[in-house]
Amino acid sequence: MNGLVDDTEDLSLDDNAGLDDAGVMDSAIAATTKFLKENPDAPVKDIVEYVVNQQMASALLSKDKIHIYIRSVLKPQDVTPDFFKKGTIKKYVPVIRAITNNSTIMERHLIGALEGLCLNMDNTKAFAVLIKQLYEQDALEEDTILEWAAEGRSEYTLEAVDEETRAALRAEAEPIVAWLQEDDDDDSDGQ
Repeated sequence: MNGLVDDTEDLSLDDNAGLDDAGVMDSAIAATTKFLKENPDAPVKDIVEYVVNQQMASALLSKDKIHIYIRSVLKPQDVTPDFFKKGTIKKYVPVIRAITNNSTIMERHLIGALEGLCLNMDNTKAFAVLIKQLYEQDALEEDTILEWAAEGRSEYTLEAVDEETRAALRAEAEPIVAWLQEDDDDDSDGQ
């Protein structure tokens, strides 16, 4: 070596180069929450663009857009037993629809985000209400909900959601699932 210090040993990409997916996600959520607070009347297009920019700048996967948005707008302290009476979900539906873009895959990730939200809240009862409201607001399709209900754990289920929690969430959603299945059966019989 010609007198130069060899400092390349510290530049290895082992250990993911210090990347922390949870920390990056938390930063994207914090930035999005701040943006939404500072821009309460932002148009849907601007909100979606901001969320997408946060996802991309954080080197997160495309599916993470819905997780960023859901965790930015639905905080555990806001999802109280009577939150549905306030029409909270209705206000977020246009952005949710724009992010999911009628994609079954993104709707499944939306359900996964709701599972994670309810896990963080330790409130499985809110899950069924969220699913029903999103269905009623055309942000979740019947087939997507029924597909989720028929499967066990899948690639859409967050690692943090263990099988016991997922089963509890599924049990809470059972009346909605049964209602959708019954409605689906009635539609089939009527044709």
